[in-house]
Amino acid sequence: MTSKKLAKKISEIKSPFVNHVTFGTSRLGRPLHALTAGYGKKQILINAAHHANEWITTLILMKFLEELTEEPENVTLHIIPLVNPDGADLLTGGLGRLRIACREAAAMCRPEDGVFPDCWKANICGVDLNSNYPAGWELAKKHKFARGYSAPGPRDFVGPSPLSEPETCAMVAYTMANDIDVTISLHSQGEEIYHQYLDFNPPGADELALRFADASGYALTHVPEESSHGGYRDWFISTFNRPGFTIECGAGENPLPLSQFDSIYKKVSALLRTVL
Repeated sequence: MTSKKLAKKISEIKSPFVNHVTFGTSRLGRPLHALTAGYGKKQILINAAHHANEWITTLILMKFLEELTEEPENVTLHIIPLVNPDGADLLTGGLGRLRIACREAAAMCRPEDGVFPDCWKANICGVDLNSNYPAGWELAKKHKFARGYSAPGPRDFVGPSPLSEPETCAMVAYTMANDIDVTISLHSQGEEIYHQYLDFNPPGADELALRFADASGYALTHVPEESSHGGYRDWFISTFNRPGFTIECGAGENPLPLSQFDSIYKKVSALLRTVL
């Protein structure tokens, strides 16, 4: 799904209990959208597609929103369907006249990175957005640099500094402005649930994680140390000591084929319904 198609789909939502705002822009000036449903005290934020080649999670989240037939009770649901619109457009042909951006991105790739553009996770400047948050960022930098990701490219470059990118700055500002209680980040792939960061143990996190696992059949597991730190979930948990989750949707190799959509959606939507 391109950012343009997403904007069109959002404009077609006619539900009386779904509201829309834009809360920032990407490097290329594309809007970052947030949709809210409900007016409950509990603030729950679900986001998708921090990584470009995981854009299938945007489709999953939008379908989940479209299937809400009643206003959520006791919660306010915040839906951010596409954190990385430039990267997603690079993958899905949505750059249009900005072909120079596509050529510049391709020039950042090395043979060992894989086939372009399918290998691309980063934003259009070659920064991995989910490694750009101020939570153990220096440790993330150390691990990623040691593995050879020390410059802009398709994956794992942490950026020149924490929150160097407009997309991550906007996510932090939105989260803080809305006093979010629980966050769920949809990624792909692995059929796994991550709910811990360092030695933080937010109240209710273990219980929610078990409910998510039971609903989806996904495994509860830990993020490997070399892949930890600098993520949105890491920042949220360490900043607020509140439950934050990463859901690795589906199995295979990114970008996951649309032929998997129905099977992924069945499991992930069951998980998401538990938060309502």
